[in-house]
Amino acid sequence: MSFISRFLNQWRTRALDHEFDEELRFHFDTRVDANMRRGIAREDAEAEARRHLGSVLRAREGMRDARISGVVNAVAGDLRHGVRIFRRRPWLSAMVVATLSLGIGASAAMFSLLNAALFRPLPFQDPTRLVAVSDALRGGGRGVAPPMIPELLDVRAASTTFEALSFFDTRDAQINGGAEPARVFAARIESAVLPMLGVRPALGRVFTNADALAGSQFAAILSDGLWRRNFGADPLVVGRSLNVNGLPHVIVGVLPPDFSIDYMTAEPVEIYLPYPMIPVYTSWSAEFVFERRVTAIGRIKRGVTVEQVSAELDTISRRIVTEHPNVYRRMPQVREGREPYIIARALRESIAEGSQSSALVLLSMAVVLVLLIACTNTAQFLLAQSLERRPEVAVRNALGAGRGRLVRQFLLESMLLAVTASILGVVQAIWLTQGFRSLMPPFTPLIGTIGVDLPVLAFTTAVAVFTTLVCGLVPAWRFSQTGLETRAVAGHARVRHVLIAVEVAISMVLLIGAGLLLRTLQELQRTQSGYEAADVTAMRIRGIGVGSSAQSGTLGGVYQQYLDRIAALPGIESAAVTSVALPNRAGSGFSVVGSGNSSSYSHDLASFQIISPGYFSVLRIPLKEGRSFVASDISGRLPVAIVNEELARRAWPGQSAIGRQITAGEGPRAATMTVVGVVGNVKTVFQAGDEPQIYASSLQQNEPSMLLLIRPAASTRLPLDAVKRAIWSVEPRQAVFSIRPMEELIAERTMLQRAVAALIGGFATLAFVMSITGLYAIVTYLTSRRVREIALRRAIGARTYDVVSLLAGPAFRWTMAGVLAGAAGAVLGSGLLRATVPGVVALNTITVVVIGIAYLAVVACAVCVPAVVAMRIDPAAALRAE
Repeated sequence: MSFISRFLNQWRTRALDHEFDEELRFHFDTRVDANMRRGIAREDAEAEARRHLGSVLRAREGMRDARISGVVNAVAGDLRHGVRIFRRRPWLSAMVVATLSLGIGASAAMFSLLNAALFRPLPFQDPTRLVAVSDALRGGGRGVAPPMIPELLDVRAASTTFEALSFFDTRDAQINGGAEPARVFAARIESAVLPMLGVRPALGRVFTNADALAGSQFAAILSDGLWRRNFGADPLVVGRSLNVNGLPHVIVGVLPPDFSIDYMTAEPVEIYLPYPMIPVYTSWSAEFVFERRVTAIGRIKRGVTVEQVSAELDTISRRIVTEHPNVYRRMPQVREGREPYIIARALRESIAEGSQSSALVLLSMAVVLVLLIACTNTAQFLLAQSLERRPEVAVRNALGAGRGRLVRQFLLESMLLAVTASILGVVQAIWLTQGFRSLMPPFTPLIGTIGVDLPVLAFTTAVAVFTTLVCGLVPAWRFSQTGLETRAVAGHARVRHVLIAVEVAISMVLLIGAGLLLRTLQELQRTQSGYEAADVTAMRIRGIGVGSSAQSGTLGGVYQQYLDRIAALPGIESAAVTSVALPNRAGSGFSVVGSGNSSSYSHDLASFQIISPGYFSVLRIPLKEGRSFVASDISGRLPVAIVNEELARRAWPGQSAIGRQITAGEGPRAATMTVVGVVGNVKTVFQAGDEPQIYASSLQQNEPSMLLLIRPAASTRLPLDAVKRAIWSVEPRQAVFSIRPMEELIAERTMLQRAVAALIGGFATLAFVMSITGLYAIVTYLTSRRVREIALRRAIGARTYDVVSLLAGPAFRWTMAGVLAGAAGAVLGSGLLRATVPGVVALNTITVVVIGIAYLAVVACAVCVPAVVAMRIDPAAALRAE
């Protein structure tokens, strides 16, 4: 009979009793019949059968034991005994459960984050066959970059491994029809994107190739959220007209609620537009050929591996580079001899890579250390508590209990703690995941939606099993040994001291690592300089036409009209538009033109920013040489640029930069510009040193998505409604959105890093509290158990110093060993941290010393407090009490 059948028989008592009686009656009647066939009288035959079968009650119980597993009852008895054991010291038991639940809860919450980021299948049809297609450089270097559209079209035509290959980009858009123009986040998708992802619209249809051709009617597809919010979930919305970016679009479809491409975008997409497949984007000779803004995804054929796709792309990319050398020579890296090529990676891998995945690794390591500390604490508790159980273990051994029986008892007791802690840990994980969401940036595609689901519960169960084994095996193994009790006790002390050292070492590594991250973040934020963002308000606009500008045929002319109207408002000190709030990390190629430049600095990378003439005034960036942009720096005039001191120093050391020329910008923005001014270096967050920075005039560039910066007059509140009316007086269709303080906008750039630092700092604080409370509780408990020994030593003349030294010596030695091991681990860990997170500050020796002293102080208090109490007790009274 299987164990499962025996287990289920626990709930069939009455039916089994009836079956047992019938079976016993059958055996009795069979024996009687056999006796009677041998010629024995019936009365004698029945008597012989009763003697043969023995006690009916014993037979029934034997059959019951055969059909119902006695293990279940024994386990239940062990669990009840464990409950009684823990009830003897409720506060210590509660502390251990709380400690263990914190470790399990943090682990479960962290796994929910990892599950959403790395393991949960992407919400697309057959996601394992989806790949991301990118550009890279042989030999590594800058990582990967979005591909060019002509590259993708050539690959799609030549490839035999792709079932489909398509692309999309994202941008701000605005819709009209409400109280004021509203902004939406839009995706321009090539017609093959939605069919490739297996999307069937809830209403209407998806895009066709005809929707992307010049001269076709403008089409739009709504997300489920936008359809419900702006159109009241109208089922007849298909065919209605919607004004997008000042142009009428026909709504051709609505997507289902369970679909989005938000995993691959900067924020949730609300409206989908067809990507214009016109020569200005698709031709190798077009001015936009070098614009790298699209996200390319492909679906590989069944049976084809990513490695096979990459090998084919390598061959195709070599041919493309050979066929279009003029395009690729514009890349500074190619001019240095680097060769570009096209690669394919699993889409899930592409989404999860980067600095965010490094953050997840750091958080996971921190949580693992917290869980190990919790397990160590629990093992310490069980090991210390087992001191009281030596007589019980001896009696069990004497009664015949083997090692397996004793190990089972201790494991079941640790399982009680683990299961209780797991239940509390799941509740804490739910709370912690809510905390994760509040700490993360408003939209972090990597983590998707995190929460406690079935995989998280399964992980929690696995953690509970792990903690049961880790916490229970040490005391189970030590106290299930037979032999001399003194040997077991000595081994017990060694194991206990080793656990103390391990706990101290782990928590020190975590504390020091968290301290390094927090100090790094504070240091990098402190070094931001070169600008003043206080009191500046930022708002985003996206140009929808050239309006009635008389200054130029670019959107810069329209923006300048906005600025002129805003500057005329009372209470406005200055206003400007810019493509980005502050200079980004150097990533745009440029080259120095003409004679007089350093031959070793002919081309490099710099940040490239489009600004209006008032930008430096708004942020109070000092002009060091030359002039700022003026109203006459418009399209059609001599292209001009302003550089920062660092670029001028590198390109023209010891010389004036005014009048020099540089070639900068990509695609239609590429131009040879004359330097007319030099400004101070702007050091932004996470920028350790000064980097080259180039500023171009918004009157000479055509950038539709801009940031409007306004500084009100001193002690004046920004007249926001008046600012909007001033803009609408020039262009009534212009949406103004994402209005917030400039300082908040800058802080958002570090939100993920600050969240990671805060979480790791929280885990480190938790580890520190867990370790010192556990250490204090265990050492205090063990010291208080030695009252009788203290009394005996005092009775034979031991001094207070001798007693305290005896008690504190081993604890101090092993704590010091843990401090030294933790310091060594911190040195190694800081090196790993610097390799994972660029810019991490150097390890501070003072931090290590302070943390080590803190642990030694905890041990001193844990030993001295109960020792002093015990010293005040009369030895005779203590001996009588024992």
